[in-house]
Amino acid sequence: MSARGGCGRLSLVLLTSCCLLAVGLAVPEPAADYNKNDSMCYDSEGKPQRCIPPFENAAYNLLIEATNTCGEEGRATPFCKQTGVGINVKSCDLCHKDSHSAMYLTDHETPENPTWWQSQTMFEGIQYPNQVNLTLNLGKMFDITYVRVIFESPRPESWGIYKRRNENSEWEPYQFYSLTCRDTYGLPESKETMFGDDTRVLCTSEYSDIVPLSKGTVAFSTLEGRPGAYNFESNGELQEWVQATDLRITLDRLNTFGDEMFGVEQVLQSYYYAIADVAVGARCTCNGHAGDCVNATGPDGRSQRACRCEHFTTGPDCGECLPFYNDVPWARATSADAHECKPCNCNGYSDRCYFDKELYKATGHGGHCVDCRDNRDGANCERCRENFYARPEDGYCVACNCNEIGSRSLQCNTEGKCQCKPGVTGDKCDRCAANHYDFSSFGCTSCECSEAGSLNNAPSCDPVTGMCMCKDNVEGKRCRECRPGFFNLAVDNEFGCTPCFCYGHSSLCNSASGYSRVSVESTFVRGAEKWAASIYDRPAALNYDPISQSVTVSAKDRDSIYFLAPERFLGDQRASYNQNFSFKLRVSDNGAAPSAQDVVFEGGNGQQIIQPIFGQSNPNPSTDMQTYTFHLHEHPDYKWQPRLSSRAFISILANLTAIKIRGTYTHQGKGHLDDVRLDTAHRGAAGEPADWVEVCTCPQGYVGQFCESCAPGYHHDPPNGGPFALCVPCNCNGHADICEAETGQCICQHNTAGSNCEHCARGFYGQPLKGTPDDCQACPCPDNGPCVIRGNDLEPTCTECPVGRTGSRCQYCSDGYYGNPEQGVACRRCECNANIDLNAVGNCNRETGECLKCVNNTAGFHCEECLAGYYGDALSEQKEDGCRLCQCYPAGTKETAEGGVAPCDQLTGHCFCKPHVVGRNCDKCEDGYFNIKSGEGCAACNCHLEGSYNRTCDALTGQCECRPGIVGLRCDSCLPYRYGFGREGCKTCDCDEIGSENLQCDANGQCPCLPNVEGRTCDRCKENKHNRQYGCIDCPPCYDLVQEAVNEHRYRLGELDDTLRKIKSNPTVINEEGFKQKLQAVQQRVRDLVESAKAGYSGDKKTLVEQMDDLRDQLAGIHDTIQGVDQTALDAKKTASQAEMSIDEAEKIFDKLREQIQEAQDYLETDGNSALEDARRRAEQVGQQNQQMTQIAQEARTVADSRKVAHRGRAGEEHLARGLQPG
Repeated sequence: MSARGGCGRLSLVLLTSCCLLAVGLAVPEPAADYNKNDSMCYDSEGKPQRCIPPFENAAYNLLIEATNTCGEEGRATPFCKQTGVGINVKSCDLCHKDSHSAMYLTDHETPENPTWWQSQTMFEGIQYPNQVNLTLNLGKMFDITYVRVIFESPRPESWGIYKRRNENSEWEPYQFYSLTCRDTYGLPESKETMFGDDTRVLCTSEYSDIVPLSKGTVAFSTLEGRPGAYNFESNGELQEWVQATDLRITLDRLNTFGDEMFGVEQVLQSYYYAIADVAVGARCTCNGHAGDCVNATGPDGRSQRACRCEHFTTGPDCGECLPFYNDVPWARATSADAHECKPCNCNGYSDRCYFDKELYKATGHGGHCVDCRDNRDGANCERCRENFYARPEDGYCVACNCNEIGSRSLQCNTEGKCQCKPGVTGDKCDRCAANHYDFSSFGCTSCECSEAGSLNNAPSCDPVTGMCMCKDNVEGKRCRECRPGFFNLAVDNEFGCTPCFCYGHSSLCNSASGYSRVSVESTFVRGAEKWAASIYDRPAALNYDPISQSVTVSAKDRDSIYFLAPERFLGDQRASYNQNFSFKLRVSDNGAAPSAQDVVFEGGNGQQIIQPIFGQSNPNPSTDMQTYTFHLHEHPDYKWQPRLSSRAFISILANLTAIKIRGTYTHQGKGHLDDVRLDTAHRGAAGEPADWVEVCTCPQGYVGQFCESCAPGYHHDPPNGGPFALCVPCNCNGHADICEAETGQCICQHNTAGSNCEHCARGFYGQPLKGTPDDCQACPCPDNGPCVIRGNDLEPTCTECPVGRTGSRCQYCSDGYYGNPEQGVACRRCECNANIDLNAVGNCNRETGECLKCVNNTAGFHCEECLAGYYGDALSEQKEDGCRLCQCYPAGTKETAEGGVAPCDQLTGHCFCKPHVVGRNCDKCEDGYFNIKSGEGCAACNCHLEGSYNRTCDALTGQCECRPGIVGLRCDSCLPYRYGFGREGCKTCDCDEIGSENLQCDANGQCPCLPNVEGRTCDRCKENKHNRQYGCIDCPPCYDLVQEAVNEHRYRLGELDDTLRKIKSNPTVINEEGFKQKLQAVQQRVRDLVESAKAGYSGDKKTLVEQMDDLRDQLAGIHDTIQGVDQTALDAKKTASQAEMSIDEAEKIFDKLREQIQEAQDYLETDGNSALEDARRRAEQVGQQNQQMTQIAQEARTVADSRKVAHRGRAGEEHLARGLQPG
C-alpha cells in the first residue's frame, strides 16, 4: 500500500493518527497478572471508563473475493492502456493468470513495484448490466470510519458499496456513485441527509467522471453529510450504521468515451475495471469495553480478530457480560458511564449467572444465577431447587421424595409435605384420602358421593370399586339419584328421597313449586281450640285450664280417654309425611301404663296406624310436662303398627279423619295436653320452601298435580271411585272424544245418545255401533220426530207421530181426528166436547168429523146436547157436572119438611145447601170453613191472620195452610230453629255451625255464639279477632292500630251524639219547599187512611178482616211515602255535609213519625177504633211539626252554602246514612 493512501488525504475523517497498527497474536482476555491501573479502560483511581482499540486499516492483507479477474480462464487476456480520445496509438499487453489477482487489492504497494487487480475487458462482455463484485470479509465487526478506493483504470460511471453486519444477514447499500443515480439506482442525487434520516443511502456523481484515466481516488466517509454524527454517542442508529463485518464493492457500468459503439477490438479491450488499492479505516467494534483488538482462535480453530475485553465483558465485540457479571444489563460504554458489568449475588452457591430483564425491572438486580450448588435454586440461589426443601435444623436442601404417582408435583412445602393430587393424602402423597379410590397417576378418584344421598349424610365408598353407601331410597354409584318411584333427594331426609304417591297412578314425580313449610298448631292460649275428647269412641268431657293454658281430661275409673284433634289437623295431610307430629303431655300420677294404641292416626277407610306413647324413644308420661315427637314414616325404625307400605301410609295421611292422643294412664287419672304441632306444607304460605311436596308426571289418561283426575277422554273406574280409582278410556263407540270424568257418561256427537253413544239421538235412526260419523241419519218424520227400523224393513217407521196422525210416515189421521195430511189438510181432533170414549174406535167420521159415539148422556153432531132426562151443561169440561142426575150431597143439602134431601134445580142441577156449604151438589165447604160431614153445615177454620197464607183450611181436618216456618192447626207457632212469627212466616235462624253453640236462636233470631264470636248468626269474629275456623284467635299485633282507629271513630261519634242532643233541645227549622210538600203528602195519606177506616164501619159488606187488610195496604203506601221523604233528607245531607247535625234533627222527627205510624198500624190490627183515633191524632201532630221542619231545612241549606268542606269522617257519614234509612 502506497503512502499516498494515508489519512492525511481524508480531511473529513476524525482521526488523531493515520499510522497503521501492526499487531501480533494475543489472547482476548486479560492476563492473570493484569493490572487494570495500567489499562486505558480504567482511570487513575481504578474507576472504569470508556476505552477503544486503536484505529487501523481493517482491509490490510485480507483477501478480497472478486467475481471476475483477467487471465483466470487459463489463457492470457489482451488489454490496452487507455490513452484518451485523439490518441490512436494504444499501449497493449497481455494479462496472465495471477498478473492482476484480487490479492493486490490490499497488499503493501510501493512505487517501485506497483500492483493492482484487473477485470476482463469490454471485449469479453464486461459492461452493464453485467456487474463485477468485490467482497471483503473483515473477520469481525468493525466500526467503519471510511472506505477508500484507488482506481488503476478510469473510475466507473456507476458503482456502489454494500455492507452487512454478519454473514447471515442481507447486504445493505452503503453508498452509490453514478452519473445516472435515478436511472441506475432509483435514487436522487444527494450529498447529505436530513436530521432524523441519518441512515438513508446517498448517491452522488462527484466521483464518476472518466478522468483521471488512472490513479483516481474515491473516499467514502460513513458519517459525512449525516447531521446525527454530532451526537454519535447517543445515536443508536448511526452506531449500527457504521458497523460491518463484510463489505462489497459492486462495479456496475464502465466509463467510456463513447467509441465502444464502433466495436473496434482494441477500443473494447481498453475498457475494463482496475483497482490499485482498497483501504478500510476502522476500529474493532468493542463497544467501549476494550483497548485492544487481538488475534484469537475461533470455534473452528482458525485465527480471527477479537477484542480483549475489560469491564467484566466478553465476546468478540465485548457485547456481553462475563458469565458471573450479569447483575446489570450490558450496555455500550459512553463517555459518561462505562457501564461496567456487575457480579451476580448467588449467595456463594454458584459462579455463573445470566441477565434476567424482568428480574431487573422488578428488583433492580438482573443477575439470575445458574448451576446453583447444594441443591439450591432461584435467581440468587436463595432457595432450594425444585423438589427439594430446606431442612429446618440446618437449612440444607434435601429431596422431597414426593410420590410421582400421587403428587401434583415433586415439590414439597417447607415442612417436607408434598402437594397431593386430587383424592391423595400422606406427607409423600402415597395413598388415597378418605372417600376416594383408584390410586393412579391421575390421583385418587373421588367417590363423589352425594351428601344428601349418602347414608347418615356421611359420604363414603368402597375403596376398590368406588361404590357409595346410599340411603334407603337412593341409588347410583354416587348416591345422586332417587330410586324409581321416589323424588326430592334432600340432606334432611333420613331416607334420602320421598316416595311418589300420585294416588298409585304414577311412580314419576318431582318437587312441586310454591309450597312452604308450615305447622298446624294448638297452643291453647285462648281456649280449647275445638279439641274434643272420647272414651270408647263416645264423647267425653274436655276442660280448658286457663292458668296452664292447656286442655285436660279426667278418667272416672281406669278407662282410657283420648284427646281428639280438631278439623284443621285432619283432612289431606300428605305433606306431613316424613315430618314430625309433636305435643306436650303431663299426667296426674306417675306409674303410667302405656298401651299399643296411645297415639292413633286414622284414615278415611277406618284404617289406623298406632304407636305406644314411649315409641320412637319418647318418655313415659309423668307428672312433669314432657315433649313427645313422632316421625310420620313407615320405616320399621319408627315402629308404627301395622307395618304398611309407603303408599298405604300416605293414603292414611291423605284423608286423615282422626288424630287421637291418649290422655289418661292410671285409675281416675288426669291428662294435660299442650303445644300440639303437626309439621306440614301449604301452597302459597310464607316461609321456608317445602320441596317434599310432589308434582306427578302422570301416565296417559291422568291429569292433576297428583294424577287425581282423569284426562279428557278418560273416566274413573269404578264410577265415582275417587282419586284412587283407575282412569280408563271413554267407551263412546267412536261418537265422542270426551266423557264425564266421574261417571263415564259420553258427551255424544254424530246425532247419537246413551251412556256410551250406543243409540241414535231422538229424531235419528241407524246403527251407531259402527263407529262412523254417518251412523245416524235424520228420521223422515214430521217435526223431526223419532223413528225405528223394524224387523227386515228397509225404511224407518216413525214412532212418535204428531197428535192426530198415524202411519209409518204419519201420513194418516188417527182415530178421533179428521182431515187428509197427504193432501195438505191437517188432522184436527173431532169436536165431540169430550163426550166420547177415547179408548173406543171410530168415535167420529175421519173425513167429516161427525161424532158417532157420544157418551156422558150427550147427543148431537158434536155431542153438544144432553140426553133427555138429564140436566146440566153437555159442554162442561167437568163431565161429572154435565148431563146427569142430580147428585146432591145429603150432609150438605138442606132437608125438606118431610126430612128428605131437597131436589136440585132442574135447569142448573144446583142443590140447596146448608150454612157455609157450597157446590153444585152441596158437597164442599165454603172457603174458610170445614167439616161438612157434621150435618150442621161447615165450621169456620179460624186460621191465624199472619201465620196462614189465607183463611182456607183442609176440608176434612181443618188444617190451615201455614206460611214458611209456621206450624199448628191454626198456623199459630214457629217451627224449631226458626223465629220472627209474622206475615212473612218464621225466618230460619241460620246459625253458623262453626261459630254457634247450637242451631236454635231466640225469639229475636239471635244465635248462641261461641266465645270471641258475634253477629246474629254468629258468623263473624269479634273485633281484633280472626280465623273463625280456628276459634277466632287474636289478630296480629299490627291490627291493634286498626282497633285504635275504630275507638277514635267511636269517640267522634259520641261527640256527634252529644251535638244531636243539643240540637234536639234547640231545634232549627228547615225551609225547603219540596220537603214541606212531601210532609203534606204524608198528612193527606194519613187522613185518607182515617176516612177509609171510618167507611169500613159504615155498613160495608166487607168483613173486619178484609178492612184490616185494606188498611194494611194503605199503611204500606204511607211507608213508601216516608221512604221518599227519607231520600229527600239524605239528599239534603249530601248537599250540606257540614250541616249534618241539623239534618239529623230532621231525621229524628221522621223516625218518630214512622214509629207513630207503626203504632197506628199495630193498633188497627188489634183494636180498630182506638187505632183510627190514634192515627188521626198523629196526623195532626205531623201537621203541627210541618213549620218547624221547614225552618230546619232552610237553615241547613243556608249553612251548607256557606260551608262546603269535607265530611269529618267516613265512619260518621256511614253512621248517619244508616240512621236516615227507613225503619
